[in-house]
Amino acid sequence: MSKFNFAILNKNPKLFKKIIIIIICIFICIFLCYFIFLKKFNYKNINTGNNNLNKTLDEIQEYICNISSYEATIEVTVYSNKNTNKYKIKQSHEENYDTQEILEPENVKGVKFIYKDNTLQIINTTLNLTKIYNNYPYIENNNLWLNDFLEEYKTANETNKEISEDEREIVLTLQTQKVDSKIKYKELYLDKKTGNPTKLLLQDNNKNTIIYILYSEITLK
Repeated sequence: MSKFNFAILNKNPKLFKKIIIIIICIFICIFLCYFIFLKKFNYKNINTGNNNLNKTLDEIQEYICNISSYEATIEVTVYSNKNTNKYKIKQSHEENYDTQEILEPENVKGVKFIYKDNTLQIINTTLNLTKIYNNYPYIENNNLWLNDFLEEYKTANETNKEISEDEREIVLTLQTQKVDSKIKYKELYLDKKTGNPTKLLLQDNNKNTIIYILYSEITLK
């Protein structure tokens, strides 16, 4: 600013004060705009940081139905007319290699099922016993396995399956066509934010839950 302008300001204190206030206001506006921009940018990153957070139902369905492997710890409750039995099981699924180990209850703890290359191996670590079955039918023909549900869901007719959602969960519902099974309906619940399974309900013809599977831990690959 020139000496002439400074002289004018010195002679007019009110004008000098107004200019200072205007400059301060400009800096405040710039700071607020910058803060709002950063907040919106960070919010956008948070919402898009999870691959499944903003996906459509069809995209979530395609994602879960095309997993190649997984590891999970499940809590299984089996209901019958006489009693209720609970199990804690660790599962691992890969192509042509599946393992399942019972963690609870204590009387069957340590029993392992290993399926590889059409061979089923049952190991009782407590009794140090091993039983091998060659040319055994595929182990995933078992309602306790997530992949058993997903394979059946993918190949089912559109009239026998549906997908729905609420604020927190996505539900894949399947009417099974297995003639020799007491289970007629299956419901897989997915966390809406992560796309990961949270529970699987296996129901009879009256939609009473026969087996309740809770995924306490799961990693999809």
